[in-house]
Amino acid sequence: MREIQTLPEGTRVIVVWAEGNDGPHEYRVHWRRGEPYAQTDDDHRRGHVDLEKWLTYYIGPRRPFTRVWALTA
Repeated sequence: MREIQTLPEGTRVIVVWAEGNDGPHEYRVHWRRGEPYAQTDDDHRRGHVDLEKWLTYYIGPRRPFTRVWALTA
């Protein structure tokens, strides 16, 4: 989890979500209120933040994803 907090703005990541969303999916890491979240390029252009895609801040006993991979440039 600490590794996720070191990812800079705009880092490309692959995320596999825990709740059976077809995937894996590609996103970019963006930061809001000091927390990173996964966002598609299209959502970023529209200014849409999906609150279920936070990578370190979430409510509940389990994190919403099973794996996160950072892609090199």
